[in-house]
Parts: sequence; structure tokens; C-alpha cells
Amino acid sequence: MRHPVPVDRRTRFWNLPVPDAFTASRERRCCGVRIVSPQDRQLDHRDLALQAVGDYGRQLERALCGLELEEARWMPTPDSNHILWTLWHMGRMEDMWGWYLRGGGDSAWIEGGWAERLRIDPERTGAGDSIEQVRDFPDVSVEEVTGYWQASRELLLPSIEGVTVDQLETKRPEIWQHAPDRAPNLLWVLGRIPVENGQHTGQIAYIRGLYTAKFKHND
Repeated sequence: MRHPVPVDRRTRFWNLPVPDAFTASRERRCCGVRIVSPQDRQLDHRDLALQAVGDYGRQLERALCGLELEEARWMPTPDSNHILWTLWHMGRMEDMWGWYLRGGGDSAWIEGGWAERLRIDPERTGAGDSIEQVRDFPDVSVEEVTGYWQASRELLLPSIEGVTVDQLETKRPEIWQHAPDRAPNLLWVLGRIPVENGQHTGQIAYIRGLYTAKFKHND
């Protein structure tokens, strides 16, 4: 799978005095990216969030390895989501939550041009989509949808890094306009991202397993 941004433009470096075993685990790549803490701070909530996001990202890359379009669009039942839709929805969630953490600004979906490129309504996130919308997902490639997920992640990671401890209770009702009185704080968002997308990663791996058992068991 191609990366939309060269690896050397997306590398940051860990330079903290941590045990060797933990240092090694933190230097694993996700989508060609090494997330590294700045030299001027100690480990904190951001490292936990980055570790969790990086972990499911690596699992997702493994689950997507060798994925072909027919398999990506296969629905286990007429009322099931398929992998391509789920991957797109994961990108939308990373994009949306990164935008929320930053308090606005550019998104990969709108300003980055991915809504137009994938030919999907800019207002859609996947939440609340009907099964007809899943079934009629645009005729786009696995590489294009993966590219959007990666572009969203490029914005999400520094957004997580930017959340300081004194901002954890911050809410953004001006962004959460559909229910401003229920706008989540940034602590909740940092916990939500890996929980939600970790579940979706498992769903993608499970659908691939079902597809293999049904169509490739004799290969």
C-alpha cells in the first residue's frame, strides 16, 4: 500500500531517558511514522493516547495487507458493513476527533479535498449511515480510502500531542453544535479514539477472516 506522504517527512524522534524495553516498543512504526515525545517533557497522558492509537494503527495495517477491492466490498450479510466503508469511517473519526482536539482549523476531509476525491457528501461521517449508503459506497479503490485514513492520522497525531494536562477538562460546545450542552471534554475524546477505532479494526480483521473461510479456504 502506498503512503501519501514520504516517510522522511513524517518522522519524529523519541529522546526520553526510558527503559530499553519501552524505548524499543515506542520506536515501532505505524504507517511509516515514528511518534516521538519532545525532549522538554516527561511521559504523560499524551504518550498513553499515542501508544494506543499507534497500536491499533499497526493492527489495522496488518489487517489491510493484501486486501483486494472485491474482498473490501464484500458484506457478510445483506445488513452488514463492509471493510471499505468501515475503513473510511475510521478515517472520518480520526479526522473529526483531531479537529475537535485542535478546536477547529483545517481537516483532511474538507480542506484536504478528500470528500471531493472520494465523492462523498462532506457532511457524512458514517455515523447514522443506512445500509443502503453502505451498499452504495462510491466506486473508489482500497488505496484511495487508505490514503484518506493516513491523511487523517497525519493531523490527529500532533493534535493529541497538543493537549496539555490543563486542557483535559476543556469542552468545545462551539464545535459540538448539534448538542452543545453535551460536548465532551478532551480527556473523554483521548480515551474514545482508541476504543472506537480499536473496535473497528477488530471488525475489519473479522470480516477478512470470514471472507477467507468462505472463499479462500482451499487456496
